[in-house]
Amino acid sequence: MIRRQLVGVALSLVVIAVIGLLYLQTIAQSRATRDAWTLTHDVVAGALLGAGDVRHIRVPAAGDEFNLLDASPLHRRVAHRMSAQTLLTADDLLDEDTVQVPVSVRIAPGVAEGDTLDVYAVVGGRTVLVGRRLIVAGAGNPMTLLVHAADEPNWIALEANNVSLFAAKSSGVGVPLNPAVAVGDAISSLSGTSQTGGVLAGSGPQTPAPTPPPAMPTPRPR
Repeated sequence: MIRRQLVGVALSLVVIAVIGLLYLQTIAQSRATRDAWTLTHDVVAGALLGAGDVRHIRVPAAGDEFNLLDASPLHRRVAHRMSAQTLLTADDLLDEDTVQVPVSVRIAPGVAEGDTLDVYAVVGGRTVLVGRRLIVAGAGNPMTLLVHAADEPNWIALEANNVSLFAAKSSGVGVPLNPAVAVGDAISSLSGTSQTGGVLAGSGPQTPAPTPPPAMPTPRPR
């Protein structure tokens, strides 16, 4: 009888110890924190983060903040426009292998630093999308665009050979993935009518040829 009582007491103590351990573990987890970074002011896409742009903080480790950036974002560029007090995630920063290249465009809308552009090249009478959602790092002409480091030689080749480039402000939504459009196709698509024959690009209305004066009768000698 005494042995059974001792066994019961021992089991009770074990259960209490396990419950207490789980409780302490829960308390410790609820108080655990992790590294995080927050913005100190609004930033535009492509901005290079410095010590005055971000602040290191500690946030609770529990919850849905598992994707917060814990490594330093200093000297990294942001991928999109963000507001002050935003907690940074890995998706908020551009890949580190981006470079700045000068790009001259013949026609561009009012462009400011932080805008995103789609860039088209005109080759052989066809317009081809060569850059999608490129971030403007510096306005002007040539403007400075952020491109993937692997594409740097391609952009330099376009600039060096004066390829005709056109830009459009764009978020990328709804833009075809790989458009290659001829002038006639563009007119047909925009007008909703079939385009036949050649298109004389850049010309105004044709001026009719002047009508020659009527021939005068030759007088006969008397």
